[in-house]
Amino acid sequence: MDTGAGWRIDYAVASPGLAAAATAAEVDLAPSYAERWSDHSPVIVDLELSF
Repeated sequence: MDTGAGWRIDYAVASPGLAAAATAAEVDLAPSYAERWSDHSPVIVDLELSF
């Protein structure tokens, strides 16, 4: 069973200005160990940008 504990090796890297636009972040975990697509978990970052 994957408890989610362990090393986090997937990151979102941003400049200070871009990091300030982040509104949310999460690690997308598979529903179960058997359904996981990789030993990595995608990091999802929502940004609020204005142009």
